[in-house]
Amino acid sequence: MTTNELIMRLALATIAGLLIGIERQTRSKSAGLRTHAIVSLGAALMMIISQYGFATILKTPNVDLDPSRIAAQIVSGISFLGAGMIIIRRPDFNVIGGLTTAAGIWATAGVGMAIGAGLYEVGYAATLIIVVLQLAFHYFNDFNLRHSFSVKIFLTTIDDVQKLRDYLNDKGLTSKVSGLKKSDVGYTVNLSLTSPRKYELGDVGHILANTDISLKWELIL
Repeated sequence: MTTNELIMRLALATIAGLLIGIERQTRSKSAGLRTHAIVSLGAALMMIISQYGFATILKTPNVDLDPSRIAAQIVSGISFLGAGMIIIRRPDFNVIGGLTTAAGIWATAGVGMAIGAGLYEVGYAATLIIVVLQLAFHYFNDFNLRHSFSVKIFLTTIDDVQKLRDYLNDKGLTSKVSGLKKSDVGYTVNLSLTSPRKYELGDVGHILANTDISLKWELIL
């Protein structure tokens, strides 16, 4: 195996990581182009080291090594990076974000490993599938094709947050708290609302206007 061939594998792995990272970058995720590119490049590098880095040692008499152990550790090691992408934004409300990005990082490492091992077709087929999944299914919150809205709610007390969520749930709207900030006059809550397909923004506004909870709200664009 020539040095040029190994460098080409690193370059191809980096390009594959960039292709996957573009989608995450356009959605302003914490792990974007650079992170995915470096993960793919690093996995390819470790794979190359695993395959060829111990060639001279393996020829030494009475030496028995298993170079594949390095590749095996990539799978578990990259999980720590993925865990850093998963953020519990507000434990009290059981809101977790970053799962898709973490899964993408883990899969990107697999792409880098495949290309590093010389499985170019497999690596780029996986890249295509990952990109298609990220792009196509971003627009589907669930299989009922429900609508999603992000709104900023201004409330007087912290107890009103849970009361509002219970009220919205009774009206068929699923809510997740993505941000909560206290001020001198009350609380500002960012809510991600998921409504049945038949609901439009005007219907959501009508529901918010008819609650007995004192609040003001505005749409987050």
